[in-house]
Amino acid sequence: MKYFILAACATMLACGSGFAQSTFEITGTPIPSGLLQQNYGSVPRGVGAYDFSICNITETKQSIVSSRIYQALADSNASLQPIGRQIMLAAILRNQNHSVANILNVALSATTGVLSILGASKYKVSGGVVAGAALGSLAAQQVLNSLKPILSPDQLEKFETQVLEPALVLDGGSCVERTVFVTSAGSKANIQPLSFHIH
Repeated sequence: MKYFILAACATMLACGSGFAQSTFEITGTPIPSGLLQQNYGSVPRGVGAYDFSICNITETKQSIVSSRIYQALADSNASLQPIGRQIMLAAILRNQNHSVANILNVALSATTGVLSILGASKYKVSGGVVAGAALGSLAAQQVLNSLKPILSPDQLEKFETQVLEPALVLDGGSCVERTVFVTSAGSKANIQPLSFHIH
């Protein structure tokens, strides 16, 4: 009996330590199509979005790249395919018949600016975060500012401040809300509230 109690305690400790390894907790609420259109203009057909609440559930400052969040989302619901920030901006602009050459030109010119911002950050950001941010940074502030005539000032501000950026740094116990765009392999009914953890 004594050995059984010790084994049970060891199992509980192992389970507890497994749970403690979770770093971020993310919950997603679907954004109604009308509100999506109002916030971001002409969104391509078949694209939906979530309002994500991203919380650092540890007691220390943590960083994460958007690609890790996209992967966890896809793992939690195989019918959903996340769309990156820069790809979504290009899709919106293409929907509005903006010049593709102009989109690429402005997007490429923004990469240096984003890396400079990360390099000058007061936070200690790991090399992996910087690399991930560099790969996903083609829709930085310079891009959005250069495309102001396409989006209304309100839509521009919302895209810039609310759509998930290439990298996040969160203090222990803090949360942020970000928009994440998705396509669904099935009907719109598949875009339902969800919740998952990132270790």
